[in-house]
Amino acid sequence: MIPRDIIERIREKNDIVEVISEYVNLQKVGSNYRGLCPFHLETTPSFYVSPQKKIFHCFGCGASGDVIKFVQEIENISYVEAVRKLGERVGITVSYTEEDEVRTKYYAFYKELHQLYKSRLSQNQSVIEYLKKRGYDAREISLYEFGFSPADSKLPQQVAQRLGLSKEELEKFGFSNTDPFAGRLIIPITDDFGRVIAFGGRLIGEGVPKYLNSQDTLLFKKSSTLYLFSFAKEYIKQVDYAIICEGYFDALAFHRAGIKNAVATLGTALTKLHIYKLKKLTPNIVLAFDSDSAGIKAVLRSLEMLIPEGFNVAIAKFEQAKDADETYSKFGVEGLVKVLDNSIGAEQFVVESLAKQYDLSNPRGFNTFIKNLRNWERLFSSNPKSLEKFYEHASATAGVMKEELKSLLTSQQSQNQANQYGQYNQQSRSYQQQNIQLPKTPVKKVPTTEDYLVYMYFNYPELFKQIEFTPDLLEGKAREFFLIAKGLNVSLDSLSKHMGEYVKEVFDKIDFEVDDKIVEYIKKDLELRRIDKRIAEIDSLVLKVTSDEEKRILLKARTELVRQKMKIKNQK
Repeated sequence: MIPRDIIERIREKNDIVEVISEYVNLQKVGSNYRGLCPFHLETTPSFYVSPQKKIFHCFGCGASGDVIKFVQEIENISYVEAVRKLGERVGITVSYTEEDEVRTKYYAFYKELHQLYKSRLSQNQSVIEYLKKRGYDAREISLYEFGFSPADSKLPQQVAQRLGLSKEELEKFGFSNTDPFAGRLIIPITDDFGRVIAFGGRLIGEGVPKYLNSQDTLLFKKSSTLYLFSFAKEYIKQVDYAIICEGYFDALAFHRAGIKNAVATLGTALTKLHIYKLKKLTPNIVLAFDSDSAGIKAVLRSLEMLIPEGFNVAIAKFEQAKDADETYSKFGVEGLVKVLDNSIGAEQFVVESLAKQYDLSNPRGFNTFIKNLRNWERLFSSNPKSLEKFYEHASATAGVMKEELKSLLTSQQSQNQANQYGQYNQQSRSYQQQNIQLPKTPVKKVPTTEDYLVYMYFNYPELFKQIEFTPDLLEGKAREFFLIAKGLNVSLDSLSKHMGEYVKEVFDKIDFEVDDKIVEYIKKDLELRRIDKRIAEIDSLVLKVTSDEEKRILLKARTELVRQKMKIKNQK
């Protein structure tokens, strides 16, 4: 167990905003910070960080907690590992635990097993010949530490027996009674610090699956591990961009060419955990996926994750070969350099890829093309320069003016308009259409006093304290909220689902700074509400009293309130 005082020191010394900013682009909103939630896909920010309360909370998926919980969830590691990681960040050593012993055994097991696999490769000439046919010489075979698992392999069990591992421990490390890599070329997979934590196996000859990865274990997660990352990370920092590939040999091709900032996913699509790992090193990415239809789909899926996180993304174009490995085999270093030089921006790639799917001379095809562009417009909108490039490529491809394209994309009636443009597009494909009335851009709802008060309660507590009011002056859910929250210190993560959804709706309405002018507006509106409430009370009393004197006093008070109300309304 880690002593409680050590955990508290680590929690205190790690600024939650600084830590989360390593993974999420945060924008200051009053006393809090806001960004896109890293735990689920979204295009509207619903993730909030409170430096005062030292917590994070997402209104979309409900994720919440302190800095330790965030690192635990984002890195997909245990609580102890998260504490240790944050401790290293601020120079606090976490004492030895039982979990350390398991980790030590794990590293020892994989290190020894890897050595055995390498020794078996050196004894198998046919596998060495296979690698040589792929262009690997003896130096590279040694450098990339390939191995081989014989068809009758019991190597994992032998290593486990030598290290005194139980059957349960061996299963936790990813093996059971057999060697799943038997008969395969072995490719070592390392953690961020170069320690072997898993293997990839490639069949020599025919059969399925061609490639096989270790199953997820205590220290290996496909969703967060990138092949060659331990070798590439320093080069990524130096050149300020990372190349992402889909397979071992594609990433190795770049490294063989001296382009050592390449990494690869491990049989899985690019995930947010991969993205956060790269985000600490660079904001620039080149996607070097296969040129086939599956590769194009993989690029589009990756862009949907990379663009909202603020990455600048280019896509490598393989025109004379299907992938990086084939390009290097056929054209060498110059071939890969040319592929990178010819990379195109994400904006152009998206438009070109979508345009190939539809017949733009057909109204229905044109309409569907516009509909799909609208989704990408929302993604690119976080970067004004990218958005303009997107508009330029899209308008040129669609055969309409840029302003006309924007109207199509933003219009609530864009489906009908797109049909009109599609008809026109089929006839002339020119810029001369003058008779179409362009629709107006939808107007965002203006926040109410209720909205401002709820928003300020969480994000501008000092300004909120300047405003005096009672919940009965408010309408709707705001009254319900402040009947509970006013006078208390309610945090985002303590809200019920019903109230959390309401607060998120309020936050989505306000994307600007709240200043003294807004505070004065709220005070003025609340004062008018107080007067109206008092006038309504007097009107009710007038109907009930029987004495003329009482009625006279009440009506005089009403007249004074109306005068005050007019005075307040006339104030500038």
